[in-house]
Amino acid sequence: MFLTRSEYDRGVNTFSPEGRLFQVEYAIEAIKLGSTAIGIQTSEGVCLAVEKRITSPLMEPSSIEKIVEIDAHISMTLKEAIKSSLIILKQVMEEKLNATNIELATVQPGQNFHMFTKEELEEVIKDI
Repeated sequence: MFLTRSEYDRGVNTFSPEGRLFQVEYAIEAIKLGSTAIGIQTSEGVCLAVEKRITSPLMEPSSIEKIVEIDAHISMTLKEAIKSSLIILKQVMEEKLNATNIELATVQPGQNFHMFTKEELEEVIKDI
């Protein structure tokens, strides 16, 4: 029986007959698709720099925001944060969603941290 490519890409230590590690190749390709973020610490602070990769002529460069200010003295980069959030959301939506298997909290400007009660969660889930 001959193994197909998909049978060789299940583990990082499974070689194909050609001697290839498909999981490693997939990881290298994923890195190429991402954007670069770098942080440099100095005695006076930190400098954050993020690559703004324009992948389409329809993209407006000024609309791409990859560094956000969390507080007056804290900033962070959003490298792949949106994609990761959507993947997690998709997984949650595919599973049976109920108030007993999730927790939800919000933090809004001018308000404190709020952890939803079971009743509040049921209302939110009902609207989804």
